[in-house]
Amino acid sequence: MQDDAKPMDDDATRLVDRSAKDATQVLDDDETEVTPSITAETTASFLHDDDTEAADLEIGTVLKERFVIEEILGRGGMGVVYRALDLRKQEAHDRNPHVALKALSDTYQRDEKMVVALQRESQKAQSLAHPNIATVYDFDRQGSLVYLTMEVLSGSPMDDFIRDHPRGLPPGRVGQIVRGLCLGLAYAHNKGIVHSDFKPGNVFLGKNDHPKVLDFGIARATPATETQAREGSEQTQFDAGELGALTPSYAAKEMFFGADPHPSDDVYAVAVTVYQLLTGAHPFLNKPAPQAEAEGLKPAPIPGIKRREWRAIRHGLAFDRNDRQQNAADFLREFEGQSKAKLVAGLAVFLGLALAGYFGFVQLQEQARIAPDIAFEQLASGVQTDVRNYLNDGAGLEMFQDYAGALSQYRNAYELHPRNPEAVERIVALMEKLRELALASDDPAARTRVLQNLEDLMLTDGFLSTHDQLKAIKSDLEES
Repeated sequence: MQDDAKPMDDDATRLVDRSAKDATQVLDDDETEVTPSITAETTASFLHDDDTEAADLEIGTVLKERFVIEEILGRGGMGVVYRALDLRKQEAHDRNPHVALKALSDTYQRDEKMVVALQRESQKAQSLAHPNIATVYDFDRQGSLVYLTMEVLSGSPMDDFIRDHPRGLPPGRVGQIVRGLCLGLAYAHNKGIVHSDFKPGNVFLGKNDHPKVLDFGIARATPATETQAREGSEQTQFDAGELGALTPSYAAKEMFFGADPHPSDDVYAVAVTVYQLLTGAHPFLNKPAPQAEAEGLKPAPIPGIKRREWRAIRHGLAFDRNDRQQNAADFLREFEGQSKAKLVAGLAVFLGLALAGYFGFVQLQEQARIAPDIAFEQLASGVQTDVRNYLNDGAGLEMFQDYAGALSQYRNAYELHPRNPEAVERIVALMEKLRELALASDDPAARTRVLQNLEDLMLTDGFLSTHDQLKAIKSDLEES
């Protein structure tokens, strides 16, 4: 067992009474602050079914007759993270039978409402199947021990990575990391989920600088849209934002004053992080946003980057929510600028090539619209490999008629490389196949399931939502 007196790491989560301090007080740079706005009530029956304790688990401890604790991977204020062998995966001869098991600290376990809030947010995290988001498998408890399981990651935390590069990284290298971060967050934002505690310590950098965002388990749900409200009220009933989790030097100003969560909160944290990746320093000397604004601090320009990149970063660092990009996709779009395909279309007009005829110009515009922002060949080699693997895995699953699995793999490829032509082609072909199967079925529920999957797919981005073939499939299913 670990020494209980061991100091907490930089990313430690603490419970503090925010009402007792000024919101502008400087705290530890990377420390997550949690305000307990829920009081402990009748928790005994919930937390004490057996004698499992919340202290460090002994090596060899078995939870739920399934998870064998093998070693401690790390610890923080939220709890201890262990490497555990999943006996079910081992029995199934899974090539990766290990999981990361995060056992929550006593502070969280004492309050039933806190546990319920975290459990429901963990369910949201399980819905975030994206190459740039760490996969959460389950949330469970054994006696007083509350824990969640997630994939084991290889690589290093990005806060360590930044500390190892005190003068920053080359802009080209940073660009690939930024793209991965924003794609992951944009996917979550598209599903109405805000991370609310994004920071380098909640990102893992793997092979080829491939980033994965962690700890969506305490992410906050955005206020329900009309559609989401029809699906149920659980989205905001036990919002994990009740826990008041934030890291002062990365939190947007609005978070200090209890504003509803918004994707632009994550944008502020992303802009701070990108600034650190490029310079090795915090843009506001690690001061919380309210204090930095009160002192009139402004971020120093970053030499050696493109003007559009600096504009995007400066825009994202705005203290007022309305002055920032409204979500991660907007930040990435501004940071990367126009795609080459779109520039070609613009140059065609400028050079007078439109004289070749209106329809020729329209065709050129359409080619620019459907082309990926970054050509496949320009992606990092590791990303190219991941895209190919997802496509190949999807084809294999489709061959065995695992259509749900195949669609998931094709979506992974698409989300890793938006508007990838092969991914789009396979997605459309699979949805056409599912349409035919659904229309041939006598089961109305089958058509409903396919339609729901299609609607969820089309929410991925603006391109798929306006794709003519997908719209036609949707229309057929709605009219059947």
